Parts: sequence; C-alpha cells; structure tokens
Amino acid sequence: MHYNASLRVRELTQNIYDIGDEIAQYINNVAQAMNDWDVELVDDCMEELHEIIAEGRAEVRPGLVELNGLRQAFISGIRAGQMSNPSASMTFDHPGRTLTFLHAPFSQRYAQAVAEAHGAHVSGDGSAAPGQDEGPANQSMASTAAWRMWMRQRNERCTSELYDLEEWIVEQTQRALESQSVLLQQSFSQAERSVATIVEQWKHMVNLQPTLAADMRGENPPAFLEERARVDEIVAKLARAKRAGETSNAAV
Repeated sequence: MHYNASLRVRELTQNIYDIGDEIAQYINNVAQAMNDWDVELVDDCMEELHEIIAEGRAEVRPGLVELNGLRQAFISGIRAGQMSNPSASMTFDHPGRTLTFLHAPFSQRYAQAVAEAHGAHVSGDGSAAPGQDEGPANQSMASTAAWRMWMRQRNERCTSELYDLEEWIVEQTQRALESQSVLLQQSFSQAERSVATIVEQWKHMVNLQPTLAADMRGENPPAFLEERARVDEIVAKLARAKRAGETSNAAV
C-alpha cells in the first residue's frame, strides 16, 4: 500500500513539473517568434499559450490536492514522517530542465521584468526610469540603420522579459511542490497576463515601422518549428506505412 502511494506521489510530482515545463516552453516559443519578427506566428503562439495555461490550471489544482493529501497520509501513517519533508519530491528523478537552470537570486530579476512589461525601465538600484518606446531620438532624421538598431534593442528587451517569465514559472512550480508556498494556478494566470502585456508592447514597436519589421522577418527561424516539422514528418511516415500494410493485407 505504501509502495503504491509512493509511486502515485512520484507520478503526481512528475506531472506537475511537466505542466510547469510545458507552460515555460510555450512562453519561450513566443520569444522565438518575436526574434524572427513574425507577427502572425506570435499571435499563433499566444493562442497556444492561452490554451496550455487553461489546461494547466485545470490539471494542477486536483493534482496538488491529491499530492498534499498523500503526504499528509504518510505523516500520520505507519511510516510517519517519511513524507513530511517538503523536499521529498526532490528525490524523484525529473528528466526535464526544471531543476537544472534556475539562477539565484531570481525574484529581483522577475520584479524588473514585470516593471518593464508595464512600461518602466528599472535601473540597477531598483529605481524606475521612463523608457524610450517611440523610436530613436530625432525620428524625422533617423536613418533606416538607426531604426533597425533601435528595434533590435527593443526586441531584445521584450524577449529578455519573456525569458525571465519563463524561469519564474519553473521556479514557482518548484516552490509549489517543495514548500507549498505559492498558488500555482495564480502564478500561471499572472504569467499569462504579463506575456500578453509584453506582446502588446512588442506589436506597438513593430507597428512603428511595419515595413522594416517585415524585411527582418526570417532572420532567426524558430527552432521549435523545425522540431514540429520533424515530428510531423515521422507521424506522416508512420501513417503511410500503416496504410501500405492495410492495402497489402486487403490484397491478400
């Protein structure tokens, strides 16, 4: 009985880590689309992010409730105390990146990302300064090269904020499992709102020079599209093999 419960704890822990990883990956996909200056792909990635966060919120709450119940049962059961340590879930192997790429301290960098997502630039001492969000100085005399440089800098700032949110989601998932110190559903929603704000600002920047942005499209093809194409090719190959086998059997 205890062995089965331990396996269930492992399964639930892995599933919740995977949910956090998946949401983080979809945030990364938005950043990759931005780096390729692909507005339509950014919109597609946002739709996917909304869907995956909705699914994650629906799955993570009952998972955490069951996991916490099992931990409590271990505490009060025959092997009392074995699962009372919140870090017990850390003994379970996690093949993803959740536990391998966190950088401390993180909360300060996330606070900066959120502040910048709402239009303020945060300096090294934590004070906010107005950002130059309408283009290079002396716009009427700015060259194409000046606009291109400014847009690249602004794009880098937006994607950097997304990378910080990506890490923050992973950190929140870890904290929810280890110490139960965060409400993971709220964290997912907060990240979703922040990504939407960053995307809105990025689109505003692109709309200042849509022709130039279109010219830069294709500079950084997203890696996740290549991976999806590879998977689609494998699926199509298996489907063709299955159809060929069915045709052969029918002929016999």
